[in-house]
Amino acid sequence: MYKLSDDKEIAKRQRIERAIVRRTVKDALAAGYTLDVDDGGEDLAVEGAKTLKATLDALLNTDEDYLILRRLESGAKGWVRFVYGNDGWDVICDYSVNIEDVLAGANALAERYEERAA
Repeated sequence: MYKLSDDKEIAKRQRIERAIVRRTVKDALAAGYTLDVDDGGEDLAVEGAKTLKATLDALLNTDEDYLILRRLESGAKGWVRFVYGNDGWDVICDYSVNIEDVLAGANALAERYEERAA
């Protein structure tokens, strides 16, 4: 994870992004998924992560990441695309609809931040 900016407004956005990303990862792990992080590099930044720390350490280091959720026993797979640097509450840019239940908490959190910004 990146260091917070010295600029107050940027740091505020970064804290919001971190909170939403953290909630997404926490809920995905609680739902029994292992996690991969694709940060656009040649290889995955992390593969098969089963802990919050391992996953968060690989996220928020580039302009965007894909979080890939996998259930090995069932073959279930989903993904979330995070894009950083906008308003913060909109860090979840897109996702596969088969994991909407996993994202319910993160989406609710994002909506609360959006309402506060309005």
